[in-house]
Amino acid sequence: NAALRSLETSLTEIGFEVQTVRIATNPFAEWLTREGPDGDGEGPPPAKRAKDDMPGVIKSRLSRIDALLEAHGIQFFSFGPSHDPDDTRRVCPAIVAASGRFCCSANVDADDVESARAAAACIREVSTMDGAAHLSGGLGNFRFCAASRVESVPFFPGGRAPAGLPGGVVGVAVGLENGAFMRALLGEAGSVVNVRGTLHSRLGEELAPIQEVCRGCKPRGDDGDVTVKFFGIDTSWNPSLDEGGSVAAALEALEEVRGAFGGTGSLAAAAAVTRAIQSVPGIASTGYSGLMLPVLEDRRLADVANSG
Repeated sequence: NAALRSLETSLTEIGFEVQTVRIATNPFAEWLTREGPDGDGEGPPPAKRAKDDMPGVIKSRLSRIDALLEAHGIQFFSFGPSHDPDDTRRVCPAIVAASGRFCCSANVDADDVESARAAAACIREVSTMDGAAHLSGGLGNFRFCAASRVESVPFFPGGRAPAGLPGGVVGVAVGLENGAFMRALLGEAGSVVNVRGTLHSRLGEELAPIQEVCRGCKPRGDDGDVTVKFFGIDTSWNPSLDEGGSVAAALEALEEVRGAFGGTGSLAAAAAVTRAIQSVPGIASTGYSGLMLPVLEDRRLADVANSG
């Protein structure tokens, strides 16, 4: 936590706003749902704990994790992906319900029908949850998603640490909310022809100081026994609901996009932007590093979808 706070301070000092500090872990089945000591000395030893006791054990562990996050000022925590359809149905809803800080996901490969059905069942169950501000009105599904072909990513709810990370090593990655900035860059580009050059130049300038600070992150204080590894920056174009934060509206500014986003030229524009943000010279990328088009988080995209 000391290293994270030092990094947060360093990024703020060079002019960037750090909206949230988040933690993402390896798949929760590797630690949360394993039978073993709970760390508080209470209850029967693991060899004597019945399998039927596990839901209560998981709930207790979630409660303690939530308390630790609150104590250390960590806003969000991702438990990594489920790789087991039974865990997706049984454990993922419990994680989402337990706290507004918690997120998780389900890994769904292209031909894995059972995992897809389990993810759908979880989404449906979460959509009916109520009784807490982070759940009412279907908001719980901002804290769960199905994901595929993702090794590590800083964006939530799909946030996860890479597999095989050695003990004593923690990773740092950066996700961006850059809708308004990217819209300004596309305004400069004006045409698909200029997208690559404009984005490579301007994004490189903007992200290089972030990368330099992150690469210099070292353990501090109580973190002295760990090694900090920089995974990279997720260069995804991530929209916001703020004024000027729409991806769809920005793409409409390119001369090749005729009319509303989704019409003539939209696919070419999306492809040009995706290629550019996935290949920014000198920037170590991680995660999705792609074009995000979430209908519920992009006002213009929602308008276009509603208009048919």
